[in-house]
Amino acid sequence: MTGDVEQLPLPDSAEIQGSFSNRETREAYRFLYERRLSPPTMAEWIARAENVLGKANVHTSRRLRDVRDHFEVRSTKVGSDWVYELVGRRTTPVAKGGPRISPRLEAEVYTVKGRFCHMCGATPEDGAKLQIDHIIPRSWGGETSLENLEPLCAVHNNGKRNFFASFSPYADAIKLAIGQATPWERIGELLRSSRELGIWVPSELLPVVGRESHKGDPARRLRDLRVVLGWTIKAHKRKEGRGTKVEYELIADRPWPPEGAQEAVTRYERERKRRKAAGPLAT
Repeated sequence: MTGDVEQLPLPDSAEIQGSFSNRETREAYRFLYERRLSPPTMAEWIARAENVLGKANVHTSRRLRDVRDHFEVRSTKVGSDWVYELVGRRTTPVAKGGPRISPRLEAEVYTVKGRFCHMCGATPEDGAKLQIDHIIPRSWGGETSLENLEPLCAVHNNGKRNFFASFSPYADAIKLAIGQATPWERIGELLRSSRELGIWVPSELLPVVGRESHKGDPARRLRDLRVVLGWTIKAHKRKEGRGTKVEYELIADRPWPPEGAQEAVTRYERERKRRKAAGPLAT
């Protein structure tokens, strides 16, 4: 299915920066965007790449096709060359290094997870245009599997994409953290990796990487890391507009306990409750 070409993101937008890590692919999108009313040929793109990037190689032609990972690009053969038309957004993204979401997998997602947006609950009967979204983005190591896919309406899928694009400076740290077994380890490894990169972790990134249900509490996980596991974490606060921006810096950490972070926290809470029930005279 094709999208509305007038709703395509601008070439310099955060969405494009987050979608395409390769500059040449971003320039390919820019070229297709600028020429969306007069689609270019592959030969024109190669000439453009040589002019703007100062080079053209065996990968240059592929970059134009790489735009298809996130957008509908219609190709038509004209004479001995191909013409590429930027049509709209993809409704079924292509997995990096893997196959597209097959019709069978798409049907499985809708059958198992329902035909409604998992953010707002809107359905096609409400006028929503549903899209299959990767819960953990492919750029963060997410797989194209039933467990990592869910339906979102176009509005919330685009909103999520823009929100996640704002975390592109943390992409390497997120990749190392997102696959850990527990929220303590995911948040802890995010702090560790960010320290290696010389950056602090914004508070809004913690629930994204923590990947907990609505009952999850990233502030509680930070407290557990500090109090139970003995980590030193410093909060940096600054005014930003009418609000306050909070970022976290890992000062010192310790190895994960042999029994795992979750068991260590559970044992600590069990002992704390026992001491509280026993009263102030308990030893």
